[in-house]
Amino acid sequence: MDIRFPVYLCHIKKTKEVVMKRIKRKFHYIAAVLSLIFTLSSCEYVGLGIEIGNGTNSYHESTDYLCSRIWTDEWTDEYGVYYYQEICFYPNNTGVDYLYSQDRYGNRQESSLNFGWDWWDSNYTSIRFNYGNRYSYMENIAMGGNQLNCLLDGYPAYFIGK
Repeated sequence: MDIRFPVYLCHIKKTKEVVMKRIKRKFHYIAAVLSLIFTLSSCEYVGLGIEIGNGTNSYHESTDYLCSRIWTDEWTDEYGVYYYQEICFYPNNTGVDYLYSQDRYGNRQESSLNFGWDWWDSNYTSIRFNYGNRYSYMENIAMGGNQLNCLLDGYPAYFIGK
């Protein structure tokens, strides 16, 4: 009678247990990776780029408020040129930017540009404008009380709803 035979069977059993533990561990890793992928891939394509958000109430509330009125601003620059600007946002991620200016000699200029827009961050405090040949950015947006205050291409702007 050979004593090695039962030892060999024990070795096979231990090897089988080790292999099963490895397979089980790999399965848990795969499940964890898949759950992270599905959890973090909730972005949807909206407008001009990737919208960071998934149709949440914040997105709808911010978009509804932004699109609910025409935003106007008036200012005079250091050369005495008067400016009047209207920005109108539409829910389909388009809009119109109207700008009127008049210098101290009475010379007037008007322009109306169509643009596409999208929220540029997940907090809905930045907007990217696409004018076709260039981009413009509205950042640090604070909305409420019929006002939209922001930095428009780095310059402070104070819009009032019309």
